[in-house]
Amino acid sequence: MKNLLRTLPILILLMCPIYCLGQTHNGPADIREGLASSAKKADKDFPDGKDVLLTHFSYLGKLQTKKGVIYVADMRSVLNNMNAPRGVNYIMFFDNKYEFLGKQNYASSVPLWCEEGRLFLFGDLDGFSDRGDGNVIDLSDGYKNMRIYHEKRYGSSGGINDD
Repeated sequence: MKNLLRTLPILILLMCPIYCLGQTHNGPADIREGLASSAKKADKDFPDGKDVLLTHFSYLGKLQTKKGVIYVADMRSVLNNMNAPRGVNYIMFFDNKYEFLGKQNYASSVPLWCEEGRLFLFGDLDGFSDRGDGNVIDLSDGYKNMRIYHEKRYGSSGGINDD
């Protein structure tokens, strides 16, 4: 019993960092929630919940750039009260303080994974872009210097059948 009383405070001290990991003064840390809140405030096209409904908002990952970390989220929405609802999809970008930097629309070229400063897509970007064509959105030099290009990469560009 004496040994248990001696080791109990040590066990509590050891377990506290594990329990507290991922906690903030307001509760659990949630990157997704922070990004969604920032987008809702800063993006004039963010779904209003009446005419446009948010159907998907997910945290995808972070990009390591020369200017710092950029967080990436995937957002999808649909127009409300339509017999055949049509939607809008965006890849959203945020700085290391979760401040909204901008977005890139797409139809079916879903964002897949982040690698260093590059975001790989499912096939070539099929949204409106004046920064190039391809399956890679490269933010290595920062958001303002975004480049889009094609890179042969299995799982992203067509795999072994890529020409």
